[in-house]
Amino acid sequence: MIKILADQNLYKLEQFLPNEVDLSYYNPTNAIPSLNGFDAWLLRTVTKVNEHTFPKLPLSLKFIGTGSSGSDHLDHAYLSDNQITACDAKGCNALAVAEYVLTVLLVLQENYKYHFRDKSVGVIGVGAVGSKVAQLLTTFGCKVVLFDPPRSVREPDFESATTEDIKACDIITLHVPFTEAGSYKTKHIIDAQFLAGQSFDVVINAARGGVTDEKALTKAYKERKIKYLITDVWENEPHVNHAFVSECDISTPHIAGYSEQAKLQASSIIAHKLCTFFDLKKPIHRSSEIKEIELADVSYSLMDLINRCHPILEYDAALRNLANRDDSHELFAKLRTDRPYRFEYPNIRLNGINIVNFPELKLLGVQD
Repeated sequence: MIKILADQNLYKLEQFLPNEVDLSYYNPTNAIPSLNGFDAWLLRTVTKVNEHTFPKLPLSLKFIGTGSSGSDHLDHAYLSDNQITACDAKGCNALAVAEYVLTVLLVLQENYKYHFRDKSVGVIGVGAVGSKVAQLLTTFGCKVVLFDPPRSVREPDFESATTEDIKACDIITLHVPFTEAGSYKTKHIIDAQFLAGQSFDVVINAARGGVTDEKALTKAYKERKIKYLITDVWENEPHVNHAFVSECDISTPHIAGYSEQAKLQASSIIAHKLCTFFDLKKPIHRSSEIKEIELADVSYSLMDLINRCHPILEYDAALRNLANRDDSHELFAKLRTDRPYRFEYPNIRLNGINIVNFPELKLLGVQD
């Protein structure tokens, strides 16, 4: 029997695994239990695996899966040296992150009268997530500029924009992994040098903490070189810099990719890869349901309906309330795990209004 150790926050994981496995859960806020005797380990981005964090991995361990779209928290070379196969759930949260980007832009539109639809948007990182972001932005009529030099090397048919093209954009949104070395390292890809002499309407980081230099962003924001600053990911998570949190127009606790559908897909993908690796039969599971939101017979604004569908501003308020708390790092983690996951827009039906009157919600896929 295959023995699996899994982070307890991997959503409904047991639904995607066959009965003939021995599944044990652990709480990642506590010490990781002994890995001895386990064949597989399923974890999340909160757990970094390298020769420093786990200097001795048991011979029994053959497979590590992370329920995230990226795996920059795993040292793949180190795992390979230990004959461990590692995989991620790439693409699981692509739509959720794309919806986050469009939702914050709609919040700026409704609360600050910022008209983003006639602006140019530079998408930095055009993998599964960045591609979905670009697709949704195009649906809203934005001019999209795609920047991904390493992809242009891997794929001759893909032509990346230049750095100068990106600097000419009104809006920048980041969707790259965090890498500290190599020809295309992304650590502080947006730094003082990049920002020198530039001005942007909006900068959005829903990628990884550390791909932007928070000090450089703060300086540019205070000098009004950046009008609106939106950050979902932070350097040194969960020990975030609350001074920087307070500077951002919208601050959220690394939840851009958190949705019911994304979390189900993450568990499904890594479970599927585990079953393939160990040659196990994959169970049949049902797809995600539709969330019916009943609305009273009153007048609603677009902002009212966005708030009902997507709790961005609730997360923003909750994160700001952690400032000056000694246990803020623990509470940061709880903000990510203790709340119900939102449903993605195409899995929402708003009952009690005529959705045709809200074309933005129609473009996001909300059902009639």
